[in-house]
Amino acid sequence: MDGVDLGFTVEEEAFRLEVRGWLDRNLPAEWRHRGVGGFREEEETDLQKQWQRRLHEAGWLKLAWPKQAGGREATPVMQAIYQEEMEKAGAPIILGRLGVSLLAPTLLVHGSQWQKDTYVEKILSGDLNFCQGFSEPDAGSDLAGLRARAERRDGHWVLNGQKTWSSGAHYADKSFLLARSDPEAEPHKGISFFLVDMHQPGVEVRRIRQMTGGGEFCEIFLTNAVVEDRDVVGEPGAGWKIAMTVFGFERGGLAQAARFERVVAELAVLARDRGAGADVSVRQKVAQAQIEAHVFRLNGLRNLTKAQHGDAPGPEASLTKLYWSEMDKRIQEMAVGVQGPYGALAPGSPFAVEDGRWQYGWMWAQAETIYAGSSEIQRNIIAERVLGLPRGR
Repeated sequence: MDGVDLGFTVEEEAFRLEVRGWLDRNLPAEWRHRGVGGFREEEETDLQKQWQRRLHEAGWLKLAWPKQAGGREATPVMQAIYQEEMEKAGAPIILGRLGVSLLAPTLLVHGSQWQKDTYVEKILSGDLNFCQGFSEPDAGSDLAGLRARAERRDGHWVLNGQKTWSSGAHYADKSFLLARSDPEAEPHKGISFFLVDMHQPGVEVRRIRQMTGGGEFCEIFLTNAVVEDRDVVGEPGAGWKIAMTVFGFERGGLAQAARFERVVAELAVLARDRGAGADVSVRQKVAQAQIEAHVFRLNGLRNLTKAQHGDAPGPEASLTKLYWSEMDKRIQEMAVGVQGPYGALAPGSPFAVEDGRWQYGWMWAQAETIYAGSSEIQRNIIAERVLGLPRGR
């Protein structure tokens, strides 16, 4: 696919107006752009749940689903437009976003009829919250190295092990979790996909306090936790294949581009208001940030054009992750720097600029180059699988 489509059809623009109009009628002004540097998970759970219910009742959470499943079969472009308008409007995140965006569509593909009937609508409505149990202390980027084990005992599965970086596990009802069910099989073939009750005695959740002050990331400790056969997704041993389906639903889009364009515009205002606009080097950095944000949008449109033509994302997706995470880190560092001594103040300090939102963003940006595949891993993928360079020794 050589060309890049920079425009939208009449029908796509009509859909944009539909989304925008619905937001105007249903998204209260006091719900928009809430929180320091955006939403903080542990602060707004009630509001996030209300917002999820509104989206569910209006059918937006099934936008890309097949019509026979109650969806609109939205094209990749329509999905991107929806995400972009949500970002522009400052819509809050939904509480059960991992279940909605990752698990529910995965159950449509791999789940049993009982699992679809029991879980899907409750996931979408927010009545049932799921967290993700994939990463482990020694198995993050190398997921095939996971050590949590599942054994058959007395007619059910018994799970033992540890998971980490599980967002929202402290308020989750269940977890979609990977564990090694066949220790003799090859690493990618001995893994199963389980739906685990988080309220049972064999599950302990510990929140990880971060330098932001938040604790939305958690550790999960499994000690003889029980899972019935009906809560195994797919066949035992098919967990790796199902996990790849989950990863296929993780995508960015124009929403990220809209976010960075807004942030760069706010950065320019911040630099001006802090008296840094007279500095030539500051003006050059702001201009560079604006250029990078525009390049990011163009790359997003290229990826969207490929998706619209049915091309599956390949290893070049690592370019997108590497680009935006490193770009955001530079933007946030500059925003803290132009504040001078005030940049050292913590979020919430009575003297912090804009309630410390930029400091909060700077702290988050440090994690962005690590989670979802570190910058080092992304560079390796680009070198080997995109550029075809020889593997290093």
